[in-house]
Amino acid sequence: MQGWIARVFTSFIDIPDKIATSVYFSGCSVRCKNCHNKEIWEKESGTLTRDDELIEKIKNNRLSEYVVFLGGEPTDQLDFLVHMCKRVKNEVQKPVAIYTGREFEVLPDELLDNLFMVVCGPYREDLYQEGWPASSNQRVFKKRGNIWKN
Repeated sequence: MQGWIARVFTSFIDIPDKIATSVYFSGCSVRCKNCHNKEIWEKESGTLTRDDELIEKIKNNRLSEYVVFLGGEPTDQLDFLVHMCKRVKNEVQKPVAIYTGREFEVLPDELLDNLFMVVCGPYREDLYQEGWPASSNQRVFKKRGNIWKN
């Protein structure tokens, strides 16, 4: 399986107080005004990447404790996103989080079953706030056992 990936790197900010491998999906249909990642709105701005290649990059990042999928908009490549979340959870055995401009309530169970955290809602410059998340309309959900809490 393949997906469009813009970049993969070590992050010290995507999960507060944790080190994560951040995987930026290219392509975005949400297109928030004043997005800080406009350069990856088009799918072709990234590279078509095989799942095995992406898993190797994640495994080779020995610093990270978590994996975060963001973008762009990772749910625009939902089949690939779900596939990667399952592989990371089962093979790499690191907790997986996503950032999405979509609302939590529209995310499919097949995706949520493989996550520990969701940062959701479009970035809104008029609701910008210092700290995390970037705008006050964005919500953070964390899974405790099998229950999601906001």
